[in-house]
Amino acid sequence: MAMNPEELARRQRLRRRNILMGLLVAWTVILLGRLYMLQVVMGDELSEYAAGQRLRKVYVPAPRGQILDRRGQVLATNLPAYSAYLVYTREGLDPEARRLLSRILDIPVEAIEEAEAELRVRPVPEIPVRLKAELTPAEITALAEHRDRLPGVVVEPQPLRYYPGGTLAAHVLGYVREGNRPWELKGDSGIEATYNGPVQLPGGRTVRGLTGVDGQRLVEVDARGRPLSDESRHLLLGGDADRYAAPPKPGSTLVLTLDARVQKAAEEALARRIQELRELKTRPCPCPARNGAAVAIDVRTGAILAMTSYPTFDPNDFARQAFMEPSDPRYDAVNRKVYQYVHGNERYRGKRVEGPTRNLAIADALPPGSTFKPITGLAAMLRGVLPGSTYCGGEFYFAGRAWPDWGVHGHVDFDKAIGRSCNVYFYQTGLNAGIDAIADVATQFGLGQLTGLRDLAGEVQGWLATPAVKAELVARADPNSTESDRRWYAGDTLNASIGQGFHAFTPLQMAVYTAALANGGTRYRPYLVQEIRDPQTGRVLWEAKPDPLNTVDVPTAFLDKVREAMVTVTQDNGGWYGTAYGVFRDAPYVAAGKTGTAQGGTREPEYENHGWFIAFAPAGPGEQPEIAVAVVVRAGGGGSLAAGPVARAMLDAYFAGRYGLPANPETAAEEAHEDAARSAAVVPSD
Repeated sequence: MAMNPEELARRQRLRRRNILMGLLVAWTVILLGRLYMLQVVMGDELSEYAAGQRLRKVYVPAPRGQILDRRGQVLATNLPAYSAYLVYTREGLDPEARRLLSRILDIPVEAIEEAEAELRVRPVPEIPVRLKAELTPAEITALAEHRDRLPGVVVEPQPLRYYPGGTLAAHVLGYVREGNRPWELKGDSGIEATYNGPVQLPGGRTVRGLTGVDGQRLVEVDARGRPLSDESRHLLLGGDADRYAAPPKPGSTLVLTLDARVQKAAEEALARRIQELRELKTRPCPCPARNGAAVAIDVRTGAILAMTSYPTFDPNDFARQAFMEPSDPRYDAVNRKVYQYVHGNERYRGKRVEGPTRNLAIADALPPGSTFKPITGLAAMLRGVLPGSTYCGGEFYFAGRAWPDWGVHGHVDFDKAIGRSCNVYFYQTGLNAGIDAIADVATQFGLGQLTGLRDLAGEVQGWLATPAVKAELVARADPNSTESDRRWYAGDTLNASIGQGFHAFTPLQMAVYTAALANGGTRYRPYLVQEIRDPQTGRVLWEAKPDPLNTVDVPTAFLDKVREAMVTVTQDNGGWYGTAYGVFRDAPYVAAGKTGTAQGGTREPEYENHGWFIAFAPAGPGEQPEIAVAVVVRAGGGGSLAAGPVARAMLDAYFAGRYGLPANPETAAEEAHEDAARSAAVVPSD
């Protein structure tokens, strides 16, 4: 039976209603399911994403670790400084904002545009571009006042590396350069480089170095990506404010073995003496005195008390350059100074002066002159061929040739030959001992080889005169040399016996050798870092211990004989004076020493001779030596004249407050230098 039209219409309306209700129910179920997914399943993830749209991660630079001397004096630290950075925003800077920013920071508009372009291509938007470092208070205030007009411009603290002593211990501390990020620093030389990153200690353990671990904090940004004020940060972020915040962890504190008092005395005395030698009218000066170096070592441990090189530099200039942009109006002046430090090619009286950043104490090897004579004497003692007495008429005749002495010394025994530095005596002594015995003793004292210093890079080995070394050096200098040219002759032994010829040692090697003589024959590894400390608690993470490398195979009686002879060098010996008597005649303590004058070349004038002095003290009856020093002045004219006053100043600074010396090390060193410089030429010497 046909359905009437009304019933058909009703059923169609009912079917449409049911379909709509089903669709509504299905849509509600889908919405509820989606809501569940968003709120429950994906809630944390989406919350993170939402926060990421309004939060920006900002790195907080970690302070670099401090460096202290053995007494706690700060040698390297950090100063609070502020830098202006540009961070990414959707809006960017308009032309007027760029001009305003240019006026505030005193930098070109082009520099700002370059920063914007660099920011657009950076893969990590959290890393900003630095516009200017070391902002003045006026610049910081102006940026704050115009904050709303300068989207993306932020001011952040940036610790500035600072060396309170300026040039003090510059070659030991080294300097820093800019790291991978605009607020990072990395050590580029010296202790700053060796201990820059994680340090693997001799036992295999690793501790944090001078570089700390950066922290981070979150900054609220508006819809256009502009940072909001710090005052609103905690209000808007709520619990998220500290969710990702992490405080920076400063680098470890290093305590060095250096004694800043002795270090300062060495630096000032060396620089002063070089200038004096250039003006001195006493023969053979005025001298070029192109550069020099000095080292002091604790003879009981191998700890380096002082290490200096001249000319020097101020590491603060490197630290400032690391933060400065080329657009900074101060950049050119700082950059010129740094360039001169690294690439300087100064010449003095026709010859090059080594660049100021070169640590000559470990990187320059020179013939030692007469400071080598104790080695020759020990070699002869070991073979039982040490001359009892020799007559010195000023020349030694051998193989049809006259080998010169610097003076006529008459009849000399070992003590007087050391005290007056008689070449004739040691020519004979060297011939008696032979080059093999001489080289064996010198090797035991560490000459002509690396000292084992771990704390600084760049140490050179130098050369110890042997037949093999001569053959190598001659062949290297002249590939066309003959076998006869490379052969070792007795004349080479004569030269080697008095520290000439193919010897070349660094000041550090000479200091280690002198310390081993002083302490009875133990050669210690020299070291500069005494402790590594936790920067926050002060807890000692690692401490260096004395590291004996070897004990020389020489009877104690022979070493005693050498030390006693070295005391005569600084004394009035009842009828004759030691070569450094003028330097030490008013010293209140007894020092043992040895002067050395090394020829710059057989055809070079006398003023081109290198002046050496080695010493240890105290060396009086019943006293135990504590400190050994080695000083050299290139082209300084002579050992006592050039290097002696520097060594005297270092020793007096070390003994300040003892032996009746002034308690102030600077006063003690200055008075000692004046007396020694005035009297250094009283007794003619090598």
